[in-house]
Amino acid sequence: MKNVLPFLFALILIYSCEESVEITETMVVNQSAIVTINETSGIAVNFNDVIEGDLNQAVSNFNSISDITIDSLSYSFSNLIGNENASIVSASLKINDFTVSVVSDLNIAQEIDNESVFQITDLNILDQLETSFLNNSSVTLNLSGMAISDEGDVSFEIVISMHLTASF
Repeated sequence: MKNVLPFLFALILIYSCEESVEITETMVVNQSAIVTINETSGIAVNFNDVIEGDLNQAVSNFNSISDITIDSLSYSFSNLIGNENASIVSASLKINDFTVSVVSDLNIAQEIDNESVFQITDLNILDQLETSFLNNSSVTLNLSGMAISDEGDVSFEIVISMHLTASF
């Protein structure tokens, strides 16, 4: 009996000192959309593209997530086909109805040649998105605006990249 009491005391001490284990998983979500603008005649035209996704596809046990952190969020343009002088007059990028970026007077070919990557760093926007993703696994990306392409048709791709860390 003398040996049992110290053993039980040690067991209780060790058990009470254990911290809960937090499991994290880091993932990258890449989505892209192709925007096509037909030749314009000096007048900017509207465009609107929507991409829908689901974080359940990236995280197998999404319902067990207790926290989501967006480590980075960015977008870029690629794969220009057609008029290299086409430009975005004005546009906004929304994720789950939160405006994450607004651009104007942007030459698409120049941004592709420069390999420009537009980082979203506004902590308020990232916090809103994190809360949105915790409450709903669906993700809706919307790119809309006005473009001009007077020298022929143009199409290009917008690529959105998001690095997430999920805690379970």
